Amino acid sequence: MSNILDDKYKKNRIITAMTQPICPYFKRCGGCLYQDMSPKEYALMKQHFILRAFSDKGLTPEIEEIRQVPIGSRRRASFSFETGKLGFNGFKSHTVIDIQQCPILTPALSTFLPKLKSFVSFLSGKGDVFVQESPFGLDIHIHHGTHQPTLAFLEQAAIFAQTHPIARLIYNHTLIVEKTKLPFPPDAFLQPSEAGEKILIDLMLSFVGESQTAVDLFCGTGTFTHPLLEKGLIAHGYDCTPESVQTLGRYGVVRDLFRNPLSPEELKDIDLVVMDPPRAGAKAQTENLALSNVHNIILISCNPTTAARDANILIGAGFRMGKITPVDQFTFSNHIEIVCDFQK
Repeated sequence: MSNILDDKYKKNRIITAMTQPICPYFKRCGGCLYQDMSPKEYALMKQHFILRAFSDKGLTPEIEEIRQVPIGSRRRASFSFETGKLGFNGFKSHTVIDIQQCPILTPALSTFLPKLKSFVSFLSGKGDVFVQESPFGLDIHIHHGTHQPTLAFLEQAAIFAQTHPIARLIYNHTLIVEKTKLPFPPDAFLQPSEAGEKILIDLMLSFVGESQTAVDLFCGTGTFTHPLLEKGLIAHGYDCTPESVQTLGRYGVVRDLFRNPLSPEELKDIDLVVMDPPRAGAKAQTENLALSNVHNIILISCNPTTAARDANILIGAGFRMGKITPVDQFTFSNHIEIVCDFQK
């Protein structure tokens, strides 16, 4: 089935003049792979990623038009650094490609890169810096092997934080600076962009229907739990990370859904299940959902391959799969987010 689909894709490709890449580091930096494709061919390729994954399970879903996230809206990124360099790794390489700006990032993050490079330049060896933009300032976490913060580093960090819009700075899991108490824990997962998050929330809410009770599985800090509560549903979020779940207060439950998925009995009074699992998918939880009385499931996934596997389990249990809506949160990369509802 996959070979047939691949042949059909190749036959139907829209061959047009190559597009001028928007980044001077394209082909050197491994972050973007497809900046030189025409928009139509790029969209077709992303749809093909989805179709191929689902065809491997014998499924032929209907795919809606891709929802694009604006370029220059990505609010978080992980950079690599080594002496005198800060940037992304080269394609399939550990070589650090030194960059001065990135058009995929928000303007605030992109223009901050030279300042961040200057700050980490005195750190020896290699490491990584995770930076996330928030309404309260930048959240920075430096991963630097097994090093301990030195007095010189603490002094530099204090100056750096005072002269730049930094809300929190962490070094090897040690809190160094906290100018503002952020509403999410360190290294918490947030959607890559505010625009992409809004698209996902709007799509999720469009499938709620008449549901009155809901669970948000793999909820993180409650990206989907909060909108469900605001809509008036009785909702709870489940996740294995206590620090993230705590942001939901009494509506959050700490639970490892991989090892201890909600049982059919626990789901007996639930109208709606929203799932946004990691790339590994949610096989064990999906198998329990297939045995439950739940009639409405919304699957949000950043991995079409595991999403197709889990969708196949639900279809085998009598669920009807709706249209798939792709959301291109990971612009110019091999990744694509999808949203799909299942009705029994």
